[in-house]
Amino acid sequence: MILMHSRPKEQREAIRQLTHSVLTRDMGTFNPDRFKEWIKDVDARFRKVGLTLIFNIRERSVHFTIREIRTRRTAFKFTASTHVPFDDRDVVMSLEGSGLGAR
Repeated sequence: MILMHSRPKEQREAIRQLTHSVLTRDMGTFNPDRFKEWIKDVDARFRKVGLTLIFNIRERSVHFTIREIRTRRTAFKFTASTHVPFDDRDVVMSLEGSGLGAR
């Protein structure tokens, strides 16, 4: 994983906004469709600064991985501490369709 202080300012700010959003948002209020739309919006903002967002839902917790698009190196990883009320099979997104992956 790449150290945050070595990231460009735009990338650090995008990651900070995501972590702040996840910490302040009650992820228990999401349904699968609303979660998909939220992830697509966040990934679109990340792509503007050369990053992509990948997520996994395991045991009703969301595990986020942020990678550089160009090098595919992992820039940041974290897990949401709140539980979503659905499983990974409820949120099926393909890598080809939206640039995202639920792995």
